Amino acid sequence: MKRLLLLCTLAALLFSGATNAQISSNVFERVLNVRVSAGTDHEETATAFTVDVDGQEYLITAKHVVQSLGGNDKIDIFGNGVWTPISVKIFRCDDPIDIAVLIPPYQLTVNFTLPFEPVNIQFGQEVYFLGFPYGIQSPVHGVNGPYPLALVKRGTFSGQIPLDPAKKAVMILLDGYNNPGFSGGPIVYRDFSQPGYVMKVFGVISGFIPEVVPTMTEHSIDSPNAAGAIAKSEPWRIRRRKDGTYFEYVDSGESVALNTGLVEGYFLDPAIDLIRKHPIGPEAKDLPGNSPTGAP
Repeated sequence: MKRLLLLCTLAALLFSGATNAQISSNVFERVLNVRVSAGTDHEETATAFTVDVDGQEYLITAKHVVQSLGGNDKIDIFGNGVWTPISVKIFRCDDPIDIAVLIPPYQLTVNFTLPFEPVNIQFGQEVYFLGFPYGIQSPVHGVNGPYPLALVKRGTFSGQIPLDPAKKAVMILLDGYNNPGFSGGPIVYRDFSQPGYVMKVFGVISGFIPEVVPTMTEHSIDSPNAAGAIAKSEPWRIRRRKDGTYFEYVDSGESVALNTGLVEGYFLDPAIDLIRKHPIGPEAKDLPGNSPTGAP
């Protein structure tokens, strides 16, 4: 209980803002930094999180994170300062749903209750997603057992796009900024219909919607009027340098993808259905001291 209060207090100190929001330990202590295809050209670090379904534990991540792996393969989990390989069974949700369910050989995290339901989420509500962007961790030793703490980002639940009703494929759109490494992380919200501070998970981070724009290069000109039609139709292209000379921006013929701030995710429902088709996760039980051990 003391460790639980400590983590809640730590969360409040690290991640509180003007809205006094915080992420509770039933969320923090389920989020893991994972690595796939270590030592190969497909090596990637990402995020995964545990859910308990019918008394058994399962590991959730984005399907594209494990695209280079087979149905029975290995991933690495970061804990105790090192990467530890574990064998997992991998079940993938049908396209276009970017979610995969991994079956670990033993219970990985504490089983503090974390409900999975989107029933009371509201458009425009503040939500949070957790993960390890670029492999960055918060090494708060001892607070989360052997595991580092994930970083937290905040966004707005902007909308949802039904993609395939028969498959319960619904894309989540958040107004926020996603970065590589958050893929597979949980999207959580506070259920304001319940008293107290009740956090629920309702989705999985997939990526972000990019905007592909052309890049430009400088082309020296004699005067602001030298570019003729461009100076009249797109005057922003004509610029003056500090030394008094002028140049115009011209298209380079190349392009770059920019982060639009629209974060993509998927509702968790299809993963729960997939889990119930394969109810083979390890038992989710109270661990000694309510501390994740990383092994039975």
